[in-house]
Amino acid sequence: MESLSGLDAAFLAAETDTMPLNVGGILVLDKGKLSEIESYDRILRLFAARIHQIPHFRKKVVNAPFGLVQPHWVEDLAFSLSSHIHLAFPNEEVDFAQVYEFAASVLGERFDRSRPLWDLFVIPRVTENRLAVIAKLHHALTDGISGMEALASMFDLTEAFDPDIQPEAHAPDGPPSQVEVATRTVMDLAEHALSSVSSGLTAVRELPNALSGSSTETALKMAGDLMLRPKRTGATGSISASRKIVADCFELDKVKSVARSYGVKVNDVLLTLSHGAFVAYLKAHGLDLPDRLIVMVPVSVHQESGDLSSKNKVSALFLTIPTEYDDPKALLMEIHEITERAKAIHMGIGSMFFYNLAEVIPPVLLETVFRAVSKTEMFKVVPPPFNYVVSNIPGPNVDLFLAGNRLEKMIPLAPVADGSGITFAYLSYKGSISLGLMVDPELFTYADEFHELIAKILRELLTIG
Repeated sequence: MESLSGLDAAFLAAETDTMPLNVGGILVLDKGKLSEIESYDRILRLFAARIHQIPHFRKKVVNAPFGLVQPHWVEDLAFSLSSHIHLAFPNEEVDFAQVYEFAASVLGERFDRSRPLWDLFVIPRVTENRLAVIAKLHHALTDGISGMEALASMFDLTEAFDPDIQPEAHAPDGPPSQVEVATRTVMDLAEHALSSVSSGLTAVRELPNALSGSSTETALKMAGDLMLRPKRTGATGSISASRKIVADCFELDKVKSVARSYGVKVNDVLLTLSHGAFVAYLKAHGLDLPDRLIVMVPVSVHQESGDLSSKNKVSALFLTIPTEYDDPKALLMEIHEITERAKAIHMGIGSMFFYNLAEVIPPVLLETVFRAVSKTEMFKVVPPPFNYVVSNIPGPNVDLFLAGNRLEKMIPLAPVADGSGITFAYLSYKGSISLGLMVDPELFTYADEFHELIAKILRELLTIG
């Protein structure tokens, strides 16, 4: 038996019917000469042989009584790989538009929590002799980096594949007793409560030091950044259950070239592309646009988290970015400055503060709050805590193979938040960066326009120099 961390449990508790918190991606592979059945069978055999390397894929979540303490992971005694790896469109060839539409529909559905919280959908016949695999995992099971690490155990560095590969023998653990559940969760709750207090004291002590170590002007700006002032945009509203995916791909060298030219980070460039496109979209459709927008940027704390059992090792930066600027270069430099200040604040508070804080919030309280927000459609009248999300996951720079099929690209997919309705997810692989833009199409009716809006800003950044 293993208790979920407070952060893992929070992703379960925050989920609503219109806000399923699923992460995943679309893997596009070179199919080669394999038949539809051979493609599916190889992936099934591969997972059967290696699933012992990702043991939580065999486990389901069991809630604690009344939701007062964290749920726990237990083995699913009825586990079957064929119930999690599905063959989709077995008798027809589909194009990428259909792949994206199907991926949006499956990631927009909540998991049955009586089983392990993951699925794969193998689409064996995609146009141009491609094979597509859609990975769907609940956010309680993984964050972006952890998800990459989990799936990495399924990839190889060569196309060699043994079709006779055999599965590892597995003897599932029996279900825990009620005494074990109560003892473990109470001990964990006490431990993390102390950690939260310690982290809070660190924040009180260190944040003033972080501010005082800067110039007066910078300190004032940093203090101002702490006072988030959410505002509604013309696209703000309570989200529906519908989802749409807009996928795109950029040359990594071009993005790196912009970063080098201006002395900024790649992540600053991606934020500029996202923010500039978001602002341009609102302007193009005559939608309300405040003077500043708040963007939430997930931040990995894998190095700081040590050996925590949590599947989610993330914190977040909240950036307040202006919507009026002279040109993309000016926006890029402003974002770089804002991001650097936010990082200093984040370090001053302590990267594990929010993780520890989640340990002492009862899941039932979070669930009640998020259900009330969804049911009352509060964000139709109240500004959301942030306007959009930008996530960036660094991927490998070498060819990867899945069951003998060469991986051509990975399109990351992340959930949208109620009140926001749009999430930009970037992932680098070899010489490219893929964008998986997830939106609520009822809020962003013309989401396909983001293709050209982002491309235009990248061209301008490359030209200004």
